[in-house]
Amino acid sequence: MSVKFNRDAYRKVFDDLDDYLRFCKVFGHPYDEAALYNKDDPNYATYVAFKSGTRISNNWMRDAKRNGRNIFVR
Repeated sequence: MSVKFNRDAYRKVFDDLDDYLRFCKVFGHPYDEAALYNKDDPNYATYVAFKSGTRISNNWMRDAKRNGRNIFVR
């Protein structure tokens, strides 16, 4: 008895993980691989909202404003 290898399913999962990681880095959310496809996780829910076109806040900008820093100056 052989096990069928579904290459497309594996590719989708790893592409989604890469996209979620990119989202977390750009918008300053904590990255947790276990949160992928978990609709109860608030960070993944924000990611899904972003993917559907909803504007979301950028945590890097929010933290910079709170701490009185300019993140665009080196």
